[in-house]
Amino acid sequence: MVSLPTVVALDAVAIPITCPVPWDSMHGDHRTRFCDQCRQNVHDVSELTRAEAVELVTGGEEMPCLRLYRRQDGRVMTTDCMTRRERVWKWLHKRAPWAAAAFAMVFLQGCNPFCYAGAPTTHPRSQADGTAVQSVVGGTAAVEKPAAATDR
Repeated sequence: MVSLPTVVALDAVAIPITCPVPWDSMHGDHRTRFCDQCRQNVHDVSELTRAEAVELVTGGEEMPCLRLYRRQDGRVMTTDCMTRRERVWKWLHKRAPWAAAAFAMVFLQGCNPFCYAGAPTTHPRSQADGTAVQSVVGGTAAVEKPAAATDR
């Protein structure tokens, strides 16, 4: 079965003649203003959500006056319309825990918790023969034997 493309009523809206009255000269708020010349409300679609705009276009018997902006892909811009950057950040945000876990598994696999800048792989305070490092001065270490291992 061949799927047919869906046509969204909002994206199919075409305005053949633009209104000569500037938006700033109309009275109202940022979403809807009243045009004194044509005596109608003009709705700024970029300030409405997509659901509100579709309801506005399909709800009445006559087509309302609209102020709209089209994106490069032909879709009408609304307040919930995400830009490319916002879509990328949303995609990355969803995958951040997975990416952090993968990074930890790949790059932290060879780390030893007792690995300190040139120190042995055992605990840094003890040596394999049971001696303890007291101090390191000028590249030489002064060691002390445990009390049980000293000669009497």
